[in-house]
Amino acid sequence: MRRLMLDRTWLLLGLALAAGLLAAWSARQHLQQRVAQIEARGRMPMVQRLVAAYDLPAGTRLQAEHVAVRDIPGQYAAADTLAPERYGEIDGGMLDRPVRRGDPILPGHVARPSEPALSARLAEGRRAVTIPVDEINSLSGMLEPGDLIDLYVSFEHRRRRVTAPLLQGVLVLATGPRTLSGGQGGEAGGAAAAGYSAITLDTSPQDAVKLVAARQAGTLTAMLRHPRDTRSSGTAARGDLAALLGMQGQRRPPRRDRGVPVIYGDRPMARIPDLAAGAAEPEPEPDGAALFQVPAPEEVASAWMAWMQAARAGAHASAGEEP
Repeated sequence: MRRLMLDRTWLLLGLALAAGLLAAWSARQHLQQRVAQIEARGRMPMVQRLVAAYDLPAGTRLQAEHVAVRDIPGQYAAADTLAPERYGEIDGGMLDRPVRRGDPILPGHVARPSEPALSARLAEGRRAVTIPVDEINSLSGMLEPGDLIDLYVSFEHRRRRVTAPLLQGVLVLATGPRTLSGGQGGEAGGAAAAGYSAITLDTSPQDAVKLVAARQAGTLTAMLRHPRDTRSSGTAARGDLAALLGMQGQRRPPRRDRGVPVIYGDRPMARIPDLAAGAAEPEPEPDGAALFQVPAPEEVASAWMAWMQAARAGAHASAGEEP
């Protein structure tokens, strides 16, 4: 009996020793595998990718504090993950789904910002005015957003046709649906925009009132201006085409006085030739040059033109040059 108990003790001791050796071997194998993995990862090229700094709910407007940079093995980095230098692609974007902490922020997670409204691109105190144009006033469809134009108005004044500068150096914000930011398809929309029938201009409130009044009382004509030309012109024209071309006819000589007419009380005025003709014939207009000057710079030039002149003078002043 005693020997049996002694054999059992040795057996348990042997089993415990074997279990300890097996555990030690297993631990050694595990450590060796982990070391091998760490060494392999150290030899594997790593790439940096943008991930969520913490749990981000849907609707979050992404800013720098929402994003962290994480090292990921290059072979495990998905093609649509973003490198740190591409942060601008998601900056200010809105998440359309939640992203957990440490997960990559993909372009598909961010809703594309919509095109800002035209009113948001106007400077404070400016107005956008849309006017209809034909093929001539649109310069055969070659007028583009960003161009500067001069607007001339033609109207009747004292029985004569007058053409005078209305606004100068006006910025074209849009031609039809095509805007400065390339809306309506950018380059693809260029061909479609050639058939536009209206242009939108950047004006001051005072210029906008002039433009509305001129549209109602006269005919507008657009002239393209060089973007660096800040000079204004006050040249205007009056009279018909013959006067502009110097083809005025000979003035009729003054009518000879046939004496003092005698008026009889029983004869109507229409039966007295001299008196009736004198009443019906208008007095001739005084002669004047077909081309003349009107007050220009501040009164005629638009506020955009004045802004360009001020910006140019400021640039010269900062450079220490004469404007």
